Amino acid sequence: MDAATAGLLAAAVGVGGTLGSAWLVQRRADAIRREEWRYLERTRVADLSAQRRSGVVEARRAAYIAFNAAARHYLASLSDHVHALRLGTEAPQPTFDVIDAARAEYRQWYAEAQMIVPDEVLTQVRAVNTGIGSVYGVLVRLTHGTAREGEDITAAQSRIKESWRALSLMRAAMRADLGVTAPSHG
Repeated sequence: MDAATAGLLAAAVGVGGTLGSAWLVQRRADAIRREEWRYLERTRVADLSAQRRSGVVEARRAAYIAFNAAARHYLASLSDHVHALRLGTEAPQPTFDVIDAARAEYRQWYAEAQMIVPDEVLTQVRAVNTGIGSVYGVLVRLTHGTAREGEDITAAQSRIKESWRALSLMRAAMRADLGVTAPSHG
Protein backbone atom coordinates (compact mmCIF):
# COMPACT_ATOMS: atom_id res chain seq x y z
CA MET A 1 0.00 0.00 0.00
CA ASP A 2 1.45 3.33 -0.86
CA ALA A 3 1.55 6.31 1.44
CA ALA A 4 -1.23 8.18 -0.35
CA THR A 5 -3.64 5.26 -0.07
CA ALA A 6 -2.71 4.72 3.55
CA GLY A 7 -3.26 8.41 4.27
CA LEU A 8 -6.60 8.35 2.47
CA LEU A 9 -7.62 5.22 4.37
CA ALA A 10 -6.54 6.79 7.68
CA ALA A 11 -8.54 9.93 6.86
CA ALA A 12 -11.64 7.86 5.97
CA VAL A 13 -11.37 5.87 9.20
CA GLY A 14 -10.89 9.10 11.14
CA VAL A 15 -13.94 10.77 9.54
CA GLY A 16 -15.96 7.57 9.99
CA GLY A 17 -14.93 7.38 13.64
CA THR A 18 -15.79 11.02 14.21
CA LEU A 19 -19.20 10.65 12.54
CA GLY A 20 -19.83 7.33 14.27
CA SER A 21 -19.01 8.73 17.70
CA ALA A 22 -21.28 11.75 17.05
CA TRP A 23 -24.06 9.38 16.02
CA LEU A 24 -23.55 7.23 19.14
CA VAL A 25 -23.51 10.33 21.38
CA GLN A 26 -26.73 11.57 19.73
CA ARG A 27 -28.44 8.18 20.18
CA ARG A 28 -27.44 8.09 23.85
CA ALA A 29 -28.67 11.66 24.35
CA ASP A 30 -32.02 10.75 22.72
CA ALA A 31 -32.32 7.70 24.96
CA ILE A 32 -31.61 9.82 28.04
CA ARG A 33 -34.23 12.40 26.95
CA ARG A 34 -36.82 9.65 26.39
CA GLU A 35 -36.11 8.24 29.84
CA GLU A 36 -36.39 11.71 31.38
CA TRP A 37 -39.76 12.23 29.65
CA ARG A 38 -40.99 8.84 30.90
CA TYR A 39 -39.86 9.75 34.41
CA LEU A 40 -41.58 13.15 34.21
CA GLU A 41 -44.75 11.54 32.91
CA ARG A 42 -44.73 8.93 35.71
CA THR A 43 -44.18 11.71 38.23
CA ARG A 44 -47.00 13.79 36.72
CA VAL A 45 -49.39 10.80 36.76
CA ALA A 46 -48.40 9.99 40.36
CA ASP A 47 -48.96 13.62 41.39
CA LEU A 48 -52.39 13.69 39.73
CA SER A 49 -53.28 10.42 41.41
CA ALA A 50 -52.18 11.77 44.79
CA GLN A 51 -54.20 14.93 44.23
CA ARG A 52 -57.27 12.89 43.31
CA ARG A 53 -56.83 10.67 46.38
CA SER A 54 -56.43 13.75 48.55
CA GLY A 55 -59.57 15.24 47.02
CA VAL A 56 -61.50 12.03 47.60
CA VAL A 57 -60.32 11.83 51.19
CA GLU A 58 -61.25 15.47 51.78
CA ALA A 59 -64.69 14.95 50.22
CA ARG A 60 -65.22 11.88 52.42
CA ARG A 61 -64.07 13.77 55.49
CA ALA A 62 -66.55 16.59 54.78
CA ALA A 63 -69.35 14.09 54.15
CA TYR A 64 -68.49 12.20 57.34
CA ILE A 65 -68.62 15.37 59.39
CA ALA A 66 -71.92 16.49 57.87
CA PHE A 67 -73.54 13.07 58.17
CA ASN A 68 -72.39 12.60 61.75
CA ALA A 69 -73.70 16.04 62.72
CA ALA A 70 -77.04 15.43 60.97
CA ALA A 71 -77.43 11.98 62.56
CA ARG A 72 -76.63 13.35 66.02
CA HIS A 73 -79.14 16.20 65.57
CA TYR A 74 -81.82 13.84 64.30
CA LEU A 75 -81.24 11.38 67.14
CA ALA A 76 -81.24 14.18 69.73
CA SER A 77 -84.55 15.44 68.28
CA LEU A 78 -86.02 11.96 68.62
CA SER A 79 -84.73 11.77 72.18
CA ASP A 80 -86.33 15.14 72.99
CA HIS A 81 -89.63 13.85 71.65
CA VAL A 82 -89.42 10.79 73.91
CA HIS A 83 -88.96 13.12 76.88
CA ALA A 84 -91.95 15.19 75.76
CA LEU A 85 -94.07 12.03 75.52
CA ARG A 86 -92.87 10.86 78.92
CA LEU A 87 -93.85 14.18 80.49
CA GLY A 88 -97.25 13.90 78.83
CA THR A 89 -96.88 17.10 76.84
CA GLU A 90 -100.25 17.94 75.35
CA ALA A 91 -98.86 19.19 72.01
CA PRO A 92 -96.07 16.97 70.68
CA GLN A 93 -96.36 18.66 67.26
CA PRO A 94 -93.65 21.28 67.92
CA THR A 95 -91.13 18.53 68.66
CA PHE A 96 -92.30 16.65 65.57
CA ASP A 97 -91.68 19.78 63.47
CA VAL A 98 -88.09 19.78 64.77
CA ILE A 99 -87.81 16.06 64.08
CA ASP A 100 -89.07 16.47 60.52
CA ALA A 101 -86.55 19.24 59.81
CA ALA A 102 -83.73 17.17 61.32
CA ARG A 103 -84.92 14.12 59.39
CA ALA A 104 -84.90 16.00 56.07
CA GLU A 105 -81.34 17.20 56.65
CA TYR A 106 -80.27 13.73 57.77
CA ARG A 107 -81.76 12.07 54.69
CA GLN A 108 -79.90 14.48 52.41
CA TRP A 109 -76.55 13.62 54.03
CA TYR A 110 -77.40 9.92 54.12
CA ALA A 111 -77.98 9.99 50.36
CA GLU A 112 -74.60 11.66 49.83
CA ALA A 113 -72.87 9.20 52.15
CA GLN A 114 -74.29 6.31 50.11
CA MET A 115 -72.48 7.67 47.07
CA ILE A 116 -69.00 8.32 48.44
CA VAL A 117 -68.23 6.17 51.46
CA PRO A 118 -66.49 2.80 51.08
CA ASP A 119 -68.45 -0.37 51.77
CA GLU A 120 -66.83 -0.98 55.19
CA VAL A 121 -68.08 2.38 56.44
CA LEU A 122 -71.37 2.15 54.57
CA THR A 123 -72.21 -0.95 56.61
CA GLN A 124 -71.98 1.15 59.77
CA VAL A 125 -73.87 4.05 58.17
CA ARG A 126 -76.69 1.66 57.25
CA ALA A 127 -76.80 0.35 60.82
CA VAL A 128 -77.24 3.91 62.08
CA ASN A 129 -79.91 4.57 59.48
CA THR A 130 -81.80 1.40 60.39
CA GLY A 131 -81.68 2.23 64.10
CA ILE A 132 -82.79 5.83 63.70
CA GLY A 133 -85.52 4.83 61.26
CA SER A 134 -86.78 2.30 63.78
CA VAL A 135 -86.91 4.93 66.53
CA TYR A 136 -88.73 7.33 64.24
CA GLY A 137 -91.33 4.71 63.36
CA VAL A 138 -91.98 3.86 67.01
CA LEU A 139 -92.31 7.52 67.96
CA VAL A 140 -94.73 8.26 65.11
CA ARG A 141 -96.90 5.36 66.21
CA LEU A 142 -96.69 6.33 69.90
CA THR A 143 -97.58 9.93 69.07
CA HIS A 144 -100.59 8.92 66.97
CA GLY A 145 -101.77 6.22 69.38
CA THR A 146 -101.12 3.39 66.91
CA ALA A 147 -98.25 1.71 68.76
CA ARG A 148 -97.66 -1.95 68.08
CA GLU A 149 -97.33 -4.57 70.77
CA GLY A 150 -94.17 -3.96 72.82
CA GLU A 151 -93.79 -0.36 71.61
CA ASP A 152 -93.77 2.09 74.47
CA ILE A 153 -91.61 4.93 75.75
CA THR A 154 -89.20 2.51 77.43
CA ALA A 155 -88.74 0.57 74.18
CA ALA A 156 -88.17 3.85 72.32
CA GLN A 157 -85.53 4.89 74.85
CA SER A 158 -83.83 1.51 74.49
CA ARG A 159 -83.74 1.89 70.70
CA ILE A 160 -82.32 5.39 71.08
CA LYS A 161 -79.50 4.03 73.25
CA GLU A 162 -78.80 1.35 70.63
CA SER A 163 -78.73 4.06 67.96
CA TRP A 164 -76.20 6.12 69.93
CA ARG A 165 -74.00 3.01 70.18
CA ALA A 166 -74.33 2.41 66.44
CA LEU A 167 -73.42 6.06 65.86
CA SER A 168 -70.26 5.61 67.96
CA LEU A 169 -69.29 2.52 65.95
CA MET A 170 -69.93 4.43 62.73
CA ARG A 171 -67.68 7.31 63.82
CA ALA A 172 -64.92 4.84 64.68
CA ALA A 173 -65.21 3.29 61.19
CA MET A 174 -65.11 6.76 59.63
CA ARG A 175 -62.01 7.74 61.60
CA ALA A 176 -60.32 4.48 60.65
CA ASP A 177 -61.12 5.11 56.98
CA LEU A 178 -59.58 8.57 57.21
CA GLY A 179 -56.55 7.21 59.05
CA VAL A 180 -57.38 9.19 62.16
CA THR A 181 -56.81 7.61 65.54
CA ALA A 182 -59.50 7.74 68.14
CA PRO A 183 -59.28 10.68 70.50
CA SER A 184 -57.78 9.83 73.86
CA HIS A 185 -59.95 10.35 76.91
CA GLY A 186 -57.48 10.60 79.70
